[in-house]
Amino acid sequence: MKEAFLHYLWRFQKFSKNNLTTTDLRRIAVLDPGTPNSGAGPDFFSAQIYSEELHWIGAVELHVLSSDWFRHGHQEDSNYDGVILHVVWENDSDVCYPNGNSIPTIQLRDFVSAEELELYKKTFLKKPLFVPCEKFMDQFLTANWLDWQERLLVERMEYRFDSIYTLLKDTKNDWEAVLFILLAKGFGLNQNGANFFSMAKQIPFSVIRHLNGKPENIEALLMGQLGLLEGTAKDSYHSDLQKTHSYLQVKYKLPVPSIDKVHFARLRPANFPTVRIAQFAQLYAANTSLFQKLIEQKNIATSFEIFSVKAGNYWDTHFNFAIVGKKSPKRITQSFFNLMLINTIIPLRFAYANYLGKTGEEDLFEWFAKVPREQNSVLKNFTDHGVPHLNAGASQALLHLYKEYCQKKSCLSCRVGFHLMKSN
Repeated sequence: MKEAFLHYLWRFQKFSKNNLTTTDLRRIAVLDPGTPNSGAGPDFFSAQIYSEELHWIGAVELHVLSSDWFRHGHQEDSNYDGVILHVVWENDSDVCYPNGNSIPTIQLRDFVSAEELELYKKTFLKKPLFVPCEKFMDQFLTANWLDWQERLLVERMEYRFDSIYTLLKDTKNDWEAVLFILLAKGFGLNQNGANFFSMAKQIPFSVIRHLNGKPENIEALLMGQLGLLEGTAKDSYHSDLQKTHSYLQVKYKLPVPSIDKVHFARLRPANFPTVRIAQFAQLYAANTSLFQKLIEQKNIATSFEIFSVKAGNYWDTHFNFAIVGKKSPKRITQSFFNLMLINTIIPLRFAYANYLGKTGEEDLFEWFAKVPREQNSVLKNFTDHGVPHLNAGASQALLHLYKEYCQKKSCLSCRVGFHLMKSN
């Protein structure tokens, strides 16, 4: 039994109200279950009940066990002194007001039908192949899915605020520095993103500003701080970068690299960390005030023009040091730029709008709607179950749904689960 199920039962009064009594056998009638409280304090406020010829208005608190009142420390919190009803699944302990009088308590399991319990178990508790409600998704209409995806997308962006604002604080409100760190993480992709992120945080952004227009210097700096230049030089270009990094490290008093070793295994050559760093260096060498430029863009096409750079000439014939291959300019592609849009640029634009006191939602939906949808096994499963998946905004929404609701089995906090239980 989960407390979320109790919330559902109480909110929608999914129990027998005939002969409803408290644990001390007082008759009770629920006139209004109250309004759910998403903040601190009791679970529902402004509830109305009728008992012993009195009309009570106040808060209702829910627990699986009545003794949870003490485990949660409510006896020491004055916010709970006005609770008019304690709704529990099992009454295993007496709970009293500060004056010693017992708080009226309903043991809800005595009034819930076996059918209601079976519906809950069948819908949410049986082990699914994908998600708990997979057999019932077709009951949630497409229009409802699209509306829910919009809310999920905003929620996913809001979840990212804390990490963005933490970086903003760490960089003393320098949005350019925040972009540099987050883009570095993006260029590292899943395999090396954490390494790239740690590397970028070690480098004061003032150093990158000083090196504007000098792509090989930025490349040497970043590769050196990632540990890609360690050991015996493999060719003359490798040697030149080593010397440049040593000079820059001393000049700017940078820490000795302490980043975990980057990965090349199971990566396509175009995604090798050497290639991505070389492209990243060109991007920052070619652009001053990159954050400001991206914020000012009105559409994706002009933003892509900013990112339309290629790694230096050495990388035309290399994916790694000393290994010569067929000539192939290493230019940032549209598909890679789309990843930067989804994971960095659009979330940062949204966070910046909120920082300025704007909602940013219209811009958020408009930009995501123009980016092709992502594909992975989770999203394929949603598609196979008939869930609409129209663009990158939907992709992000469904990934958030899967991680924050489905995997955590927070079904009754999800509009889909809420709908399924309400309509049955």
